Amino acid sequence: MKPRTSFQYKVAAANERLQPIKDKAGEWAFRHTVNHFAFRTPKGLTTCLDCDHKWHEKGDKKCRCPKCGAKLEINDTLCRKTMGRQYCSVLETRDGFQIQRVFLLTALYHKGRKPEILIRETLRYWLDEHGKSAVTALRRTQGYYQDSFMSSDIELRQDSYVFQRIADCEVYPRYTVIPKFRRNGLKGSFCGIEPQKLMKALLSDSRIETMMKAGQKRHLKYFISNPQRLDECWPAYRIVLRNRYRIDDIDIWADYIQMLVQCGKDIHNAHYVCPADLWAAHDEYQEKIRILREREKLEENKRKALEHEQEFREMKGRFFGLEFTDGVIVVSVLDSVLAHYQEGDAMHHCVGRESYFLNPHSLIMSARINGRRIETVELSLTSFKVLQSRGLQNQSTEYHDRIIALVRKNVRQIRRRMAA
Repeated sequence: MKPRTSFQYKVAAANERLQPIKDKAGEWAFRHTVNHFAFRTPKGLTTCLDCDHKWHEKGDKKCRCPKCGAKLEINDTLCRKTMGRQYCSVLETRDGFQIQRVFLLTALYHKGRKPEILIRETLRYWLDEHGKSAVTALRRTQGYYQDSFMSSDIELRQDSYVFQRIADCEVYPRYTVIPKFRRNGLKGSFCGIEPQKLMKALLSDSRIETMMKAGQKRHLKYFISNPQRLDECWPAYRIVLRNRYRIDDIDIWADYIQMLVQCGKDIHNAHYVCPADLWAAHDEYQEKIRILREREKLEENKRKALEHEQEFREMKGRFFGLEFTDGVIVVSVLDSVLAHYQEGDAMHHCVGRESYFLNPHSLIMSARINGRRIETVELSLTSFKVLQSRGLQNQSTEYHDRIIALVRKNVRQIRRRMAA
């Protein structure tokens, strides 16, 4: 496309003045980016396609050439040729721009010959010190394949997801950067971080600059891929840097910090954010979150259950106020939905959350001594038999038989209430 802004005119002018890359960059790309192969015959004769050295290899699918030292992938085949392709890039500066030049390297392997290496420049990302960017690239054909480039000039193009994915590739380690990147700590390996994302983040986010200067590139890679986690964890991460705490697994640590927040803990406190055993602390708070979630779910179910209060009163209202005693044990009918939940919470069983109050064919009663809950009784309203009587955590108590006998003795009162 034609340049329209002053920025694009500057990019187009600088684009015409770029020089070919150095041979050393091409040699590095061949050695470190594309796959290298060895062909192995059924008799075990293995041929390195880099140097044509032959030997007998009985190992697995990967080996190292005894002659040239290349790391090889072994293909068990009688074929004589194959191909490796990979994108790689070089960082340069020109006219105040930071440029990522992306190349498609194709290595043609053939038994008995030296590999034929083809390097084709496909696109260039231009970035100024303010973070403004532009793309110059070859023309692409429409289609599924990303590397469907045509023979054309490298000109201004509309940025796209395809270009961004292609530019996410290995960077030649001998690179130059504009002064602002040098000031912000950009040096050394990119450690698998997408070059464009890293450079743009360095220009716009001081937190990225801090991690870069601290040498925490593994953490940097994680947070650039998960920017929301960076916002959540940054106060805690500052404490980590200040205390020189070593994080062995940044994903586990970030998850742990998120759980601390959910539990209401102070993530500005080194006691919490720098645990002696990260995995043990993570498991501990994971269990706390599970319990918290169960409580929240129980409260939500309780709130929904209270909506059935009127239905429950119409169904069981005739039994409200009914109670009987043998002088020690008092058995009384639970007269509200909330009373069922309170009974279940106190006795650690499911009489509330399993909605026993909505069962029209049973009646729930509480057996107590001096106001202390002993067991919860379920009586069938069809057979008038005690279906179950459960104490704390569904266990029977020493009063179990006595409670059942007391209920059976007073079934006649329940029958009269039903007939009323």
